[in-house]
Amino acid sequence: MREKLQTKAFEIVGPVLQPGEQPVAAVRTSVGKFSSSRAGTVLKKGLVMEGVGGVGAAVLMARKEQFVVLTDRRLIFLQQTMLGGPGKKVLGEVPRHQVSLVEAQIGLFTLLRLAFGNQGDGVALTFPRQDKRNAEALAAALGHRPGPA
Repeated sequence: MREKLQTKAFEIVGPVLQPGEQPVAAVRTSVGKFSSSRAGTVLKKGLVMEGVGGVGAAVLMARKEQFVVLTDRRLIFLQQTMLGGPGKKVLGEVPRHQVSLVEAQIGLFTLLRLAFGNQGDGVALTFPRQDKRNAEALAAALGHRPGPA
């Protein structure tokens, strides 16, 4: 993804950032249901609409194409414009300490599976090839360490 889109996403979330909060990475993505038995977590459509569980459900009910901004304190989901840029509407947010990178598949299409807290809530983020570098930066910021090539 071009740096210009990441900068635009940082500008959009600027007004909702807490004092001292810093954006780390931003990338456009397709958001899907996270359901991985090997990770031991399942996202169900009938989640209890409180706490982090409600965020996962709200994000999944929105349009599939979204923009994700990771800060040093939160993971923020924005709508994506028709042209693939970050939209101005915040769809949801999750405190960073409740976000865990469960799986990272880096390749032609990159897939990151994120779990939220311990409520069985989470999302699968899919990135096209042109956004691979930004997806890798997001994964690294969430603790992913690539294996030997």
